[in-house]
Parts: sequence; structure tokens; C-alpha cells
Amino acid sequence: MGDELGEGLALARVRLACGRMVGGVDAMLEAYRFGVAEGSHPEPWTPEYHREAVHIYNESLPWSYQRDVARLFRDSENAMRGRLIPSGLAADWAIVTAYMREAASSIENWLASGGSGLHGPGPARAPELTVENPRVVHWDGLAALTTRDGVLRLQRACVAVRQHFDAEAPPSLEASEQLMLKRLASGVPIADVASEMGYSERSMYRELSRLWDKLGVSGRAAGLRKATAEGLID
Repeated sequence: MGDELGEGLALARVRLACGRMVGGVDAMLEAYRFGVAEGSHPEPWTPEYHREAVHIYNESLPWSYQRDVARLFRDSENAMRGRLIPSGLAADWAIVTAYMREAASSIENWLASGGSGLHGPGPARAPELTVENPRVVHWDGLAALTTRDGVLRLQRACVAVRQHFDAEAPPSLEASEQLMLKRLASGVPIADVASEMGYSERSMYRELSRLWDKLGVSGRAAGLRKATAEGLID
């Protein structure tokens, strides 16, 4: 069960990382609409782009936040490595994992160096987050490092990968289904659960069969393991 729980948390972090990337590219595209000029890096998932982008992060983001972002991207890229995916998703997958890998590496290297890099000492460390100093990412500056076509390609890749993981997300359960699972997980016999819920025992088995199909499992033990691992029951 521990492995299944770990897998569920890893995939949740991947979905979070993809969501952040989609939000970021949307903001960069908005910057182009407001007249930001394109930059010299054709694609925003290359090491060269991220070595410059990290300077922009440091202008406004506290190092603790940058560290958390690097960890999120590193963990997500590791979770995506070696997974079986549809062949049609391969190019998008490669772009997203490259972005995560290079973003994490650039931030990790920047922080390890104390804020110095190819361009000499970095800007002063941004203040920690407070009400007076909210987090503000300079998306216009990031957009100015790359091209609109490159950002659009990254957007398509992020959306495709996020949709893939959203399809793997745990199904939503009705209240009656959650109650069935909770009672069974507590060790209540199926006949007693049926009586409590107003079903005949035969009807209860039919309801459970539909529930196992919904969860994509073959029976009670696997269903309870999956429901617990994915947080479908307390």
C-alpha cells in the first residue's frame, strides 16, 4: 500500500507541475500580446534559455521559493521517467521533461553558487514572501528571452501531458460509493453493508462490481487498496 500511496502523491505533484507550467506559458503569451519583443532562444526548454531565466527568477522570487520550485520540477521529471505513454505523446513528453529538468538544474546550480553564474554575481537576493512583498514572476522578462512560437509549442506540450495525467486521476465517487468503501474498509461484512444501505445482498454485489469497474480494479482487496492510496476514503 505504501508504494501505491507514493505513486499517487508523485502523480499529484506531476499534475501540479504541469498546471504551473500551463499558467506560466499563458502569462508569457499574454506578454507578447502586450508588445513584448521576442528573444534569441527559439525554445524555452533548453539549457541556454534557463541559464538566463534563472536571473529573472532571482529578481523577484525568494530563494526558498525557488528551491521549492526546483524540487517540484525535479521530483516530477523523475516520476515521469520510464513511464509507458502513448506513442503520439512522445514529443510533448520530451519537451515537458526537458523543461522540468533544465529549470530544476538551473535553479539548483544558481542556489549552490550563491547567486553567481555566467554573468558574474547575481542580483541581490529577493525578500522572503510577506503581505508587503508578494510573489511576482516577471513573465514579460521570461517571454523576452524566447520566441512566441517556442512558447506556443511548450503550451501545447504542457496541455497534452496534463490531460494525460488528468485522465489517470482518481475517479470521483458518489457519497453512497464512499460509504460502501468506508464500511468495507472497517471490516463490516458485505451482507451487513447491504442491509444498512437498503440493498439485497445480490444487489450489493452488483453495486460493488460496478464500483470495482469504475476504479479499474478486479475486486474488493484491490479496490480498497486503491481507494486508500488515492485518498478516496479516509
